[in-house]
Amino acid sequence: MKKLIVVLKGLGLFLLISAVLFALQWQLAENNVVELNYKIHILIFFITLISLLTILIVFAFEKKNVIGFIFLGFVVFKFFAMGYIAVFQKEFRLNIVPYFVLYWVYLLVEVVFVLKLVKKQD
Repeated sequence: MKKLIVVLKGLGLFLLISAVLFALQWQLAENNVVELNYKIHILIFFITLISLLTILIVFAFEKKNVIGFIFLGFVVFKFFAMGYIAVFQKEFRLNIVPYFVLYWVYLLVEVVFVLKLVKKQD
Protein backbone atom coordinates (compact mmCIF):
# COMPACT_ATOMS: atom_id res chain seq x y z
CA MET A 1 0.00 0.00 0.00
CA LYS A 2 2.88 2.38 0.75
CA LYS A 3 4.30 1.85 -2.73
CA LEU A 4 0.95 2.65 -4.34
CA ILE A 5 0.78 5.93 -2.43
CA VAL A 6 4.32 6.81 -3.54
CA VAL A 7 3.41 5.99 -7.16
CA LEU A 8 0.23 8.08 -7.09
CA LYS A 9 1.98 11.02 -5.40
CA GLY A 10 4.76 10.95 -7.98
CA LEU A 11 2.34 10.79 -10.89
CA GLY A 12 0.15 13.55 -9.45
CA LEU A 13 3.13 15.81 -8.88
CA PHE A 14 4.38 15.20 -12.42
CA LEU A 15 0.97 16.05 -13.88
CA LEU A 16 0.83 19.22 -11.78
CA ILE A 17 4.29 20.33 -12.96
CA SER A 18 3.29 19.57 -16.56
CA ALA A 19 0.11 21.62 -16.20
CA VAL A 20 2.20 24.54 -14.93
CA LEU A 21 4.55 24.19 -17.92
CA PHE A 22 1.63 24.12 -20.38
CA ALA A 23 0.10 27.17 -18.68
CA LEU A 24 3.46 28.94 -18.87
CA GLN A 25 3.72 28.17 -22.58
CA TRP A 26 0.19 29.46 -23.14
CA GLN A 27 0.95 32.63 -21.15
CA LEU A 28 4.12 33.26 -23.16
CA ALA A 29 2.11 32.94 -26.37
CA GLU A 30 -0.66 35.23 -25.09
CA ASN A 31 1.85 37.96 -24.20
CA ASN A 32 3.64 37.58 -27.55
CA VAL A 33 6.94 36.69 -25.87
CA VAL A 34 7.53 33.48 -27.82
CA GLU A 35 5.17 31.32 -29.87
CA LEU A 36 5.92 27.63 -29.41
CA ASN A 37 4.33 24.64 -31.09
CA TYR A 38 2.13 22.64 -28.73
CA LYS A 39 2.72 19.42 -30.70
CA ILE A 40 6.39 19.36 -29.72
CA HIS A 41 5.56 20.07 -26.08
CA ILE A 42 2.94 17.32 -26.09
CA LEU A 43 5.46 14.88 -27.58
CA ILE A 44 8.02 15.66 -24.88
CA PHE A 45 5.29 15.38 -22.23
CA PHE A 46 4.06 11.97 -23.43
CA ILE A 47 7.55 10.49 -23.74
CA THR A 48 8.28 11.62 -20.18
CA LEU A 49 4.88 10.39 -18.97
CA ILE A 50 5.42 6.93 -20.48
CA SER A 51 8.89 6.84 -18.98
CA LEU A 52 7.66 7.78 -15.51
CA LEU A 53 4.72 5.38 -15.68
CA THR A 54 7.05 2.54 -16.62
CA ILE A 55 9.48 3.42 -13.84
CA LEU A 56 6.67 3.79 -11.27
CA ILE A 57 5.13 0.44 -12.28
CA VAL A 58 8.52 -1.27 -11.98
CA PHE A 59 8.95 0.41 -8.58
CA ALA A 60 5.55 -0.92 -7.47
CA PHE A 61 6.60 -4.44 -8.49
CA GLU A 62 9.81 -4.06 -6.46
CA LYS A 63 12.23 -4.65 -9.34
CA LYS A 64 14.77 -2.15 -8.07
CA ASN A 65 17.69 -3.49 -10.09
CA VAL A 66 16.18 -2.46 -13.45
CA ILE A 67 14.90 1.05 -12.67
CA GLY A 68 18.22 2.63 -13.64
CA PHE A 69 18.34 0.78 -16.95
CA ILE A 70 14.78 1.78 -17.81
CA PHE A 71 15.55 5.38 -16.93
CA LEU A 72 18.71 5.37 -19.05
CA GLY A 73 16.90 3.82 -22.00
CA PHE A 74 14.14 6.42 -21.94
CA VAL A 75 16.63 9.28 -21.57
CA VAL A 76 18.49 8.09 -24.67
CA PHE A 77 15.21 7.58 -26.54
CA LYS A 78 14.00 11.07 -25.60
CA PHE A 79 17.33 12.58 -26.64
CA PHE A 80 17.16 10.94 -30.07
CA ALA A 81 13.50 11.97 -30.43
CA MET A 82 14.52 15.58 -29.80
CA GLY A 83 17.30 15.23 -32.36
CA TYR A 84 14.83 13.85 -34.90
CA ILE A 85 12.46 16.74 -34.25
CA ALA A 86 15.33 19.22 -34.55
CA VAL A 87 16.17 17.93 -38.00
CA PHE A 88 12.67 17.65 -39.47
CA GLN A 89 10.59 20.37 -37.76
CA LYS A 90 11.13 23.87 -39.12
CA GLU A 91 9.42 25.46 -36.10
CA PHE A 92 11.81 23.68 -33.76
CA ARG A 93 14.84 25.15 -35.51
CA LEU A 94 13.40 28.66 -35.20
CA ASN A 95 13.00 28.41 -31.41
CA ILE A 96 15.58 25.81 -30.46
CA VAL A 97 16.54 27.29 -27.08
CA PRO A 98 13.01 27.32 -25.53
CA TYR A 99 12.40 23.74 -26.68
CA PHE A 100 15.65 22.52 -25.16
CA VAL A 101 14.84 24.39 -21.95
CA LEU A 102 11.54 22.51 -21.93
CA TYR A 103 13.40 19.24 -22.59
CA TRP A 104 15.80 19.90 -19.71
CA VAL A 105 12.97 20.80 -17.31
CA TYR A 106 11.20 17.52 -18.05
CA LEU A 107 14.50 15.66 -17.76
CA LEU A 108 15.19 17.31 -14.39
CA VAL A 109 11.76 16.28 -13.12
CA GLU A 110 12.40 12.74 -14.30
CA VAL A 111 15.83 12.60 -12.62
CA VAL A 112 14.45 13.88 -9.32
CA PHE A 113 11.67 11.28 -9.33
CA VAL A 114 14.04 8.42 -10.13
CA LEU A 115 16.46 9.51 -7.41
CA LYS A 116 13.65 9.64 -4.86
CA LEU A 117 12.40 6.20 -5.90
CA VAL A 118 15.85 4.66 -5.69
CA LYS A 119 16.38 6.16 -2.22
CA LYS A 120 13.00 4.81 -1.06
CA GLN A 121 13.90 1.28 -2.16
CA ASP A 122 17.10 1.08 -0.12
